[in-house]
Amino acid sequence: MTPAYKSLFQTLTTAMLALSVISCGGSSSSNSTTSSTSSILNDGAGAPTSNAGDCNSTTSGVNWDALMDKNCPNLSDYNLFVDETDPTAKPNTGGVPYDLSVPLFTDYASKYRFVFIPEGLSASYSEAEVMDFPVGSVLVKTFAMPENTAFRDGAELVIETRLLIHRENGWIALPFYWDPVDNGTDARLAALGVDIPNMTTNHNGVDLNFTYSVPDWTACTSCHGKLSSGTSTFIPIGPKARYLNKDHTYENSQVANQLSYWAEGGILEGLPSDMSAVMAAPLFDDSIIPSSLTSDALNDTAKAYLDINCAHCHRNELTLGTGFSGPAGSSGLQVEYNRAYADDPTKFGTCKVAVAGGHNDYPYDVIPKDSDSSYLLFRMNTNDSRHRMPELGRATIHAEGVALISAWIDNLPTASCSPP
Repeated sequence: MTPAYKSLFQTLTTAMLALSVISCGGSSSSNSTTSSTSSILNDGAGAPTSNAGDCNSTTSGVNWDALMDKNCPNLSDYNLFVDETDPTAKPNTGGVPYDLSVPLFTDYASKYRFVFIPEGLSASYSEAEVMDFPVGSVLVKTFAMPENTAFRDGAELVIETRLLIHRENGWIALPFYWDPVDNGTDARLAALGVDIPNMTTNHNGVDLNFTYSVPDWTACTSCHGKLSSGTSTFIPIGPKARYLNKDHTYENSQVANQLSYWAEGGILEGLPSDMSAVMAAPLFDDSIIPSSLTSDALNDTAKAYLDINCAHCHRNELTLGTGFSGPAGSSGLQVEYNRAYADDPTKFGTCKVAVAGGHNDYPYDVIPKDSDSSYLLFRMNTNDSRHRMPELGRATIHAEGVALISAWIDNLPTASCSPP
């Protein structure tokens, strides 16, 4: 362990952390309360009332019964992984690793994703929306902070594991925090969330220091809550066909298209036999240089980035004609990947005055050929809480995402925006 990470562990272990009620992945609110680790990492205080009687059951595999109706105090109670101290690999039977072609940005953290579907059940394919996962399904995502983002196979600090569980009455989110005082032996339910000060990583030779936030169990509705025909619901965000339609290397060194792998494994039904008919988002990570992309590839990649990072809020079923409306669907900025820019450039912010926020120096969300004057880019490139976008889920600026969207704006067809 490097001195920097030893220092971090000592800080978290010997000092009482400022733990507070937070928004999903965002900063603490001004009226949040602080508590000690022992009072906030608990067996479900603040979460729905639950009898944890089955949490200690000894099972040979996944503890499906507890997953379905128990908010257990420890991640290990669900027995999701062969090694209960390592949530980044080797899921128990019923679990399959996956990743996304364009990941949601979260402070340069590495993410390890798994889907668990009970034996005999399968998800249903959707052309544009999240797969329709059956009751009993569990989506698992573990966040780890690398010492250096250039060496993600090196030292990483495992921070949190989030579960999205599809129970009989709908989806529920449970965040689990890997508290250093437990020496990596287990993660505990963090019902009220956790703020972790002095998180560090080195990115492109620069040391970043920030407060990392683990969400409280209710706050994830800020991103996952959707409206459909006036009915509010809670759904996953990432596992859409377009982001799963890529190759993945599995633990047996088998390389396979994820959607085909799921279908052949019996956990996905309805996948078109002609894979060329399945939407595929382009690959994007921090190594991709926007200037190396063709004009069409740049536009496609930028749309995918805006979709995965913004469209869970900035989407509207009425104007697109299908799917769900997000919390910011009425703002006029609607950046779904399957929306054609040419059909209505205003939906992507072109010459559109901001409905919420606003800044005197940035008259429109997007001004083609002028990224420096575009409010959308300014919001991505600031940590000012009045203007930052996304509002939740990051404490650092995604420099590579800013570069991508800047290049996209400067590459858009010229448009004459009338004075606001």
